[in-house]
Order: sequence, then structure tokens, then C-alpha cells
Amino acid sequence: MEHLKHFFKQKGLYLACLAVVFAATAAGVLALRSVLNHVVELTGTAQEETPWQDDTTVNKPDTTQPEPVRTPAPASSASPSSDAASGVPAASPTPAASAAPSGAAAKPSDFWQGKVLAPYSGDELVYNATLGDWRTHNGVDAAAAAGDEVPAVKGGRVTVVEDDALWGGVVEIVDANGCTWRYCGVTPGCVVGGDVDAGDVIGVVAAIPAEADLASHVHLECLKDGTWMKPEI
Repeated sequence: MEHLKHFFKQKGLYLACLAVVFAATAAGVLALRSVLNHVVELTGTAQEETPWQDDTTVNKPDTTQPEPVRTPAPASSASPSSDAASGVPAASPTPAASAAPSGAAAKPSDFWQGKVLAPYSGDELVYNATLGDWRTHNGVDAAAAAGDEVPAVKGGRVTVVEDDALWGGVVEIVDANGCTWRYCGVTPGCVVGGDVDAGDVIGVVAAIPAEADLASHVHLECLKDGTWMKPEI
């Protein structure tokens, strides 16, 4: 008995520490089990409250709602954009061509004797605000509203009908004297190889990307043997 008392007297501190550690471990285990049980209960409740959605419901849309009314957006009249590499304005889309009505010839003077926005400059350099440089103005810019019919100044044969990045729709007509009349900014209503008389409608007024800073107009040039001449209109 004295031996056992002596043992507890010497080892009592160690045993007390061991008892404390054991008690703390047991308390931690009990707390952990309580938390785990609570988590399991919450998980089960969430699964019962939010069941998987039936595929039949997903693939069966509500057909009781009316279809939305779609109103087409109004056409915008944006100015032609510039080409990133060259800085040259891109050609603007032009309205659909409408063939010239037969027998609807008008007097060229009724169209061409209106307001001149920019005259022929010959060898003199003039500033082009759209392109931002100085150059000769090789034609006459006759004011006209977009969509107006454009009559031929002179009769002849249509040799070129094309769309140009700078000048928009272009129609070239060679007259009996070998002069080439070049109409720029026109949606053509004629075809290559066709013959036209003075006053025949060859197209309608459209856009000219190279002269977008000016009001709506037609740019008319006259060439003889490859040399620009002042258009006599």
C-alpha cells in the first residue's frame, strides 16, 4: 500500500495532465459528431425541398404568352466609314436600280442647270475636305436630291456600269464625238452596250464617298482622248 501511495505521489502530476487531455479529446469527438449529424440533417432537408426538375417541364415552354411584336428599325443614314489601312471612305450602299422608263426622256438642262456645288478646277488644286488633301476637281458637282432621276447630257453608248469605292455608282457613256461622259454617284438604270439619247434617264442620285462632305449631288466628268475637259452642260 505504501508503495502504491509513493507511486501516485511521484506520478500524480502526469496522471492529472493525461486525464485532462483525455477529457478534452472526448469533448472534441462529441462536438464533431454533433456537427456532422447536423450537417446530414440539413442536407437531407435541402434535397427534400429542391427535387430535380423534370425534363418534360424543361422541354415544354409556356405557350400561353403572346408573341412579341417586332417593329423593324428605321434605316439610318450613316456617313461612309473610312478604310482603316488606306484612310479612304468605303462605298456606301446604294438603293436598288430602277430601269429608265421608256419614252420618259427629260431635258438635260432641267437637271444640270441647277446649283453647282463645286465647279471644274482644271489644273488648279482644290482642297477635298472628305479625303483631307489637295487635288484637281476634274468634274462638275450638280446639286440633286437623293433618288432624283439623272438624265444623260449627251446621247451615246453605255460602256461602263460599275460601283467604285470612291465615287459610288459610276456610268460611262461615249458620245458620237468620242467624248466619254462619266456620271458618278448614280445608281444605274442602264446596262453596258445599251444606247441612250440625250435626256434619257440613266439612273438615280445616290452617294459619293469621296465627296461626302458636300450636299447630295452628281459628279459629272468629260474626257477626250484620256484628258479631262470642262463638262459643257
